[in-house]
Amino acid sequence: MKSILILAPYDHIYPPMNGGMQRCFHIINQLAVHFDLTAIIHQDKKCFLKASRFYPAISTIKIYSTKEEKAPNDIFSLLPRNLQNSLRYKWIKKRFRSPANGSFLQYYPVLKRLLKNNQFDTIILENLFTINAVKTIRRHAEKTTIIYDAHNVDTHLSKGSQHLGEIRKTESELYQTVDAILACSEKDRCDFLKMNKNRLPVTVIPNGVTVGEICNQQILNKVPEFILFCGSLWSLPNSEGLLWFYEKVWHRVREFFPELKLLIVGSGRLHEGHERLRTDPSLVFSGTVDDVKPFYEKATVAIVPLLNGSGTRLKILEAMSFGLPIVSTAKGAEGIDYSDGKDILIANNEMEFAEILTGLLRNKDKRVLMSKAGRTLVEKRYDWNLIGKLMWDYINCIN
Repeated sequence: MKSILILAPYDHIYPPMNGGMQRCFHIINQLAVHFDLTAIIHQDKKCFLKASRFYPAISTIKIYSTKEEKAPNDIFSLLPRNLQNSLRYKWIKKRFRSPANGSFLQYYPVLKRLLKNNQFDTIILENLFTINAVKTIRRHAEKTTIIYDAHNVDTHLSKGSQHLGEIRKTESELYQTVDAILACSEKDRCDFLKMNKNRLPVTVIPNGVTVGEICNQQILNKVPEFILFCGSLWSLPNSEGLLWFYEKVWHRVREFFPELKLLIVGSGRLHEGHERLRTDPSLVFSGTVDDVKPFYEKATVAIVPLLNGSGTRLKILEAMSFGLPIVSTAKGAEGIDYSDGKDILIANNEMEFAEILTGLLRNKDKRVLMSKAGRTLVEKRYDWNLIGKLMWDYINCIN
């Protein structure tokens, strides 16, 4: 059995509270099913291991939490705390103009120790900032295959950011640092290949869902009461998409369904200037929830009105797994192998979105057909167990 090390420096992998953590957690779980897995995480080990009640393979992972590491005792320890990390990072990286990366400093001693004492066939890096670790890995494990798991093309998400140039440079030079990339969608795969001039392999490992029993019966309602928007409001694409829907579409829908309410499930606050949405009684904000299932059970239709972004929308796959029909923009449904009009309805402007959503809310038979078609799609293409076998094949192929 191949030995895999995954570097996933996050504090809240389980239970996953957003799409990124859902992908991270299920990638870890599937790797544990198929390989001898070691994981470096920031999350408290005991909290993470609670997942083993529902995902038995988690208990087989050799987990190293940075929270169990003692504070370093070196020449920098004599300095003021705010100066220690800065100088320690510059010394380790030999980059004296770079700002310190606190996450790197947390996992660096664990990574270095594991590389000295173990041999890994493959090392998987779970976010763009972990590319920082590549030089350390190459120093101790020159022949180990390094795979970058790309949740998004971060260059597309960082437009307008002061860090855009640095992010674009990192992503366009991945061929110099890693051996392969796992992309969420075919579009992301093509973007990475173009940025790196086809100089490294990129394969699609899609996002997925854990397919359980179908639970939604509100699709049968004669008079729908709720529709659902699910997504973190810290995400600019989510926040902008919700605002667009509210300002351009929502009032048109409520002309025909004046009692309809929009459930908004997800962490974070709306961006400045959008707080007026909080005072509208037709919008119900839940904030962060431990279980999204009750909200999917309440809703008749899910909406994904995204205008920009990257990656694959787990919220669409999740809604399909619960049997909820979906109206989305093409951008929102990007990366999913859907059939418009069968398992999802696509609308790209405000009039079209309002018309299609209103028509679906009026048509119970259409909702039932879409519910079944969407559920079939995730069962056949996006079940995490199927994706796990796809990863097993790929990792064994490239080593």
